[in-house]
Amino acid sequence: MNLNSLFKADFLTSANRSQLLVISLLLAAIDVVLFYVLNQPVHSLASAHLASFLCASIAGLIALKIKPKQLLTFVLITLLVVLLRGGLLESLVSIMPALAAMCICALFSAVMLIFGYQYMQFINTNADTKWKYWCIAVLIYLTLLKLFYLGASELIFEEAYYWNYAQHLDIGYLDHPLMVAWIIKAFTFVLGDNEFTVRIGAFLCWFITARYVFKLTRETLNEASAYWALVLLAALPAYFSFGWFMTPDAPLTACWAAAIYYFHQVIVKGNAEAWYGVGIALGLGMISKYTIALLGGAMFLFLLIDKDSRKWLLRPQPYIALLIVCALFSPVIIWNMQHAWASLLFQSEGRVASGHHFSLPRFISNVLIFITPFGVMSVIAVVQYKKIILTRLQASIDGANSINRSYFVLAWITLFPIAVYATLSVFRASKLNWTGPCWLGFLPFLALLISQKADKSTPKLLAWSARAWPATVVILMLIYGAGLHYLSLGLPLANYPQNTHLMGYAGFGAEVETLVTQLEKERHEQILVVAMDRNKIASGLAFYRNKISPENKPALSTASGHLFGVGALMYEFWFPTAQQNGKTMLLIGEKSDELSDASLLSRATPIGEIKTITTHKNGKQTGTYYTRLVSNYRGQASKLPTDDAGSD
Repeated sequence: MNLNSLFKADFLTSANRSQLLVISLLLAAIDVVLFYVLNQPVHSLASAHLASFLCASIAGLIALKIKPKQLLTFVLITLLVVLLRGGLLESLVSIMPALAAMCICALFSAVMLIFGYQYMQFINTNADTKWKYWCIAVLIYLTLLKLFYLGASELIFEEAYYWNYAQHLDIGYLDHPLMVAWIIKAFTFVLGDNEFTVRIGAFLCWFITARYVFKLTRETLNEASAYWALVLLAALPAYFSFGWFMTPDAPLTACWAAAIYYFHQVIVKGNAEAWYGVGIALGLGMISKYTIALLGGAMFLFLLIDKDSRKWLLRPQPYIALLIVCALFSPVIIWNMQHAWASLLFQSEGRVASGHHFSLPRFISNVLIFITPFGVMSVIAVVQYKKIILTRLQASIDGANSINRSYFVLAWITLFPIAVYATLSVFRASKLNWTGPCWLGFLPFLALLISQKADKSTPKLLAWSARAWPATVVILMLIYGAGLHYLSLGLPLANYPQNTHLMGYAGFGAEVETLVTQLEKERHEQILVVAMDRNKIASGLAFYRNKISPENKPALSTASGHLFGVGALMYEFWFPTAQQNGKTMLLIGEKSDELSDASLLSRATPIGEIKTITTHKNGKQTGTYYTRLVSNYRGQASKLPTDDAGSD
């Protein structure tokens, strides 16, 4: 649908445009004045902007003469807008005075509130195309929500760890391939090291994923299903998180979607050239995260079990695709050859050495979190009532055979990797992000379920699943908005958990950098900062010290706990134990006991007492850390880490 239709005349003239503009300016003025009054040291930025906007929205409620039956819609829009503007405000206050930032946010949020409400009224008067306008509104909102909050909150420690990848740029790493590091490096090299530039790669990868999901759904089913597939891709927790956090899952998901699309072109459309797309997508996926090999395995098995597809095994295109995969994956092989096959051993022997863990219940709960209980219910409904769903679709379009074949291939490449993960969870610990990309192949049929109109003959599970999605999406939007607001500006009366991820590390990094600078001046020697955990503290401190003193390159002087016997992944390669002998170190841990441990004292000589650093965020305590200066480090060789010290 043409986006210009969002602004067609009957929408803009559904109320007096001049009157709406005046109301918007009035609400913005009320908002700014109240914010100026409330934004005092005794109030947080979050409290001030929330209170000022809620008061302004009450004025809007009166000015628009909202009727009781319209009140819920207005309240929901108010909540969505205020949570959205929190990200914009937090991003702007880092580059301009708070009052100036608030003026921009007040005008933006007033327009969003007034015209958003009018837009919803317009949607309700256009029953035939209501779904299109609603889908586009959801997509715009969730896109802006992610964009505004990209740089508003601290990195999670995995993101900081992958940023450290980029500071030690290479063609391979122990626990993941190279793609995440090179994406981060590309943006931070051009735009500088900050939260926004670390995450922007994930944000853009989501659009690549969206392109292939939309094309697959529209070509396989219809336009209505294609728009609903985009809504699911934007709203489901798995794909919302992959489009905001910069982890290997972001490029992996984009490559997974592309591979599915091109494989579908091969199997259903008979497009031989699409094999090259399959090869490129799988190859790029293999240098993003090894787990895409499961998708490749599912594709190969499909060629074996499907009679009509076996012909491809006698043609050159699949083998050319395999050569493309090998060529793109070759940097990882080269790195492993140079490092005693460390990464491949870590993914095999290291995983096995992690021991037996029965985690099937956790696997199930992870699936419920990632695609929601309604998503699981919808998958069951689509599988159970496949014939009804596809028969209804076939009645409206041509190509019954291709639709059934599309269902077969997409269901196979979705459910096969999930079945493998479910089996693995019987023997080892399940990871939250395991199945995230796997559901991409089934999104078209979940979207078809939602887009089809129910009648009296529709099974209750089908009808209920379809009806539940709009409300589920709105609830998810509110949860995401509140969660991101909490992570950045905070929420009134809500405290932060202690020592969780990197909350408060902006101040923590600055304090540690100041302490290190002072110690280096006093002792006339370089101090190596050593965090006493696996990689959380070291990664976070390296990033946030770098924001204070990038010229000092803190990533090259911030090591982790492997120097004292804790598995620390790539830190064991970046800071070889033997090369640290004789150095003076500032040890940092979450417990004071670990800084006075006998094994620690046998490897270094303490200088002075243990000191405490308390971290804060938005005026609230986020953690307590302990520091101790030691000298004359005496290291020991470390062993290859197992999955207990591994990453996802």
